[in-house]
Amino acid sequence: MGSLAQTNHDLARTMAEQVVATTSHAEALRELRTAFPDSPLAVRVAALAMVMRRGAGDLPHIPR
Repeated sequence: MGSLAQTNHDLARTMAEQVVATTSHAEALRELRTAFPDSPLAVRVAALAMVMRRGAGDLPHIPR
């Protein structure tokens, strides 16, 4: 993975950890937009995708 890609991946992982307590995808994206206003939408969406892919033991599931 290239340096920029790795940086975006690390940022997305940090973002995913930020929204573990949210109860919906919309709430998660809203919280990400508030917490990381200067981050690209693509990185915020990648963070949301990470949360959605996690197993039940890793992070709480965000219902649709």
